[in-house]
Amino acid sequence: MTVENGLALLIFIGRAGDVLSTHFITPTMLLEANPIARRYKWPTFVVGFALCAVPYFDIPLAVMVAVASLLVTASNLSRAWMARTLGEAEMEALLLRTAARSSLPMALSTVWGSAVFFALAAGVLVWLSPDDDIALHVGLGIALYGLVFALHSSFFFVRIFRRAREKVGNAA
Repeated sequence: MTVENGLALLIFIGRAGDVLSTHFITPTMLLEANPIARRYKWPTFVVGFALCAVPYFDIPLAVMVAVASLLVTASNLSRAWMARTLGEAEMEALLLRTAARSSLPMALSTVWGSAVFFALAAGVLVWLSPDDDIALHVGLGIALYGLVFALHSSFFFVRIFRRAREKVGNAA
């Protein structure tokens, strides 16, 4: 198997894992963190599979995409048990109750704190890898995942906290 084909396969596995794990967790997309994917659902997922072509144009970029895609699926699956056990509506209700007791700055600080540690781990690989070494691109893929995780989580938390405030306002 060529490097290009292997990376295309890894990207496909990562993208398929993202789509399947997302729909396993939130079939109606109620709990989806990515606002674009939540709004446009299937077109976003289909376009995501176009990333499988990246290795045929740029191998280092494909390494970054593959690493980030695999980490997205891993992250999704780490939370799947709770969402599947409770169901979307109950999971959202739990998130809304939690948001009502907390603050948006607290939630955002933990998400961005997590992203900093992803960046630090990525930085180790980038720092220790020679120029154009594959470890450099693995590190950049981890950093890309950390950034995407922080952005999507931030959008998700802003939406949940807004809905929690609306719910409290409607109850009063």
